[in-house]
Amino acid sequence: MAVSRRQALGAGASLLMSALVKGAFAQDYPAKPIRIIVANPPGSGLDADTRYWAAGLTSILGQSVIVDNRPGGATTIGTALAAKAAPDGYTLLMGIPSSLCYMSELYTHLPYKPTDFDAISQLTTLRSVLVAHPSLPASNATELVALAKAQPGSINVGTVGVGTFQHLLGEWFGAITGTTYKFVPYNTTSPYTALLGGETQVMFDGLPASMSNIRAGKLKALAVTGKSRHPLLPNVPTFQELGFTDYDASTWFGLLAPAGTPKPILEKLASACATVARRPEVIQRYQEYGGEPLGTTPAEFSAYIQAERAKWVPVVKRSGIKLELTS
Repeated sequence: MAVSRRQALGAGASLLMSALVKGAFAQDYPAKPIRIIVANPPGSGLDADTRYWAAGLTSILGQSVIVDNRPGGATTIGTALAAKAAPDGYTLLMGIPSSLCYMSELYTHLPYKPTDFDAISQLTTLRSVLVAHPSLPASNATELVALAKAQPGSINVGTVGVGTFQHLLGEWFGAITGTTYKFVPYNTTSPYTALLGGETQVMFDGLPASMSNIRAGKLKALAVTGKSRHPLLPNVPTFQELGFTDYDASTWFGLLAPAGTPKPILEKLASACATVARRPEVIQRYQEYGGEPLGTTPAEFSAYIQAERAKWVPVVKRSGIKLELTS
């Protein structure tokens, strides 16, 4: 069907008006409080971190940034709620690797898709660590591999649950080293309680969760991720220097918005995140327990998520794990 010159001009004018309206809206943003949905319970590590960043963003944006905890369904309840929110910049999600990189491969039916979100800013990256009970006769990851090969399936590894970050870290390590472990899920209690008590021998996790027990000598670190040793753990080797060059698993979190949020709003939020990340007290906070504040651009965070998916999807497929959500 032919399009008349008048129709073409009308369509062009409509697009221009829409762009101007969005631009004006973004210029006035934010005009009311902003909500960040956290798909984890109050008191969790992600909850504490989100509240810390929310306070920093509040001081920059001139509007309250509040945290809305919506736990449950292996983080799918809160994530799906954020995906269905209006794309106006007033409902955001604090995203994590599981919800954005591999949940779609673990679960047969998810109430959201990773493409339901626009990236705003990666806020931090946190190193991962392999920790063990002091009684384990291994002082580094290489010795653990030798022990696991000598006694296949005899080493108990604690996790928060099947298919969680901790579990998949262990599955990934087992796959690249040709070793097998007995993964023990602690769905309602802390796996650290079991590890400290000797019920399990090993755990793979983000470094911040383990740092206090490592410092106190209650757990020993066998290896950390990263290209160089951590300054707070100078005697702990990296996986790379031990020869596990394909094991580069870190955890992170970052802000996202429902897909379709105006680009100027995404950029304004990302700029505020970068300002918070550059504050000396924020840098010190994260360096003290194995992290690094980032404050990246939307384009950088989007590219990072895609790269992380490329790493994690094969891990899930190799594991053969398929889960169903329960109500």
